[in-house]
Amino acid sequence: MISNLKTALIVAGTLLVSACTSAPTIERKNYYAWENDYGYSQVVSAGNTIYISGIASDKATFAEQIKEINANINKILKDYGVDSDAIVKQVIYTTDIEGMKAHTKLRKTFFNKDKYPSSSIVQVSRLYEKGHFLEIEIVAVVPNK
Repeated sequence: MISNLKTALIVAGTLLVSACTSAPTIERKNYYAWENDYGYSQVVSAGNTIYISGIASDKATFAEQIKEINANINKILKDYGVDSDAIVKQVIYTTDIEGMKAHTKLRKTFFNKDKYPSSSIVQVSRLYEKGHFLEIEIVAVVPNK
């Protein structure tokens, strides 16, 4: 009887550990057909974490690029049933750090009051297209339901 109880406890423990350590479901989503041509997915979700690839804009001004990029980020977040509150990490790559600093107030308007993500703003010599002033990457977490 003790042997059967030991065996049952070992089996139950093994099942519990394997259930807790199983890999999260990974899903990839493209928003544009050309993403496959370049070899990436705009969004990869792993469990309840969403990774949004760097988004850029072809608009003419810094302010217009900020607005378009954030509008695209908001559309993606909405597809997952969340808003900017879900963003836990933001990385901004810019070719003009002073231009980015000058638009801090505009950047902050895309977040709910005082709910800013962990962020890095990095100046680079060039982005993928010459007309891009910035590219924004996001990590967001969808709350468990």
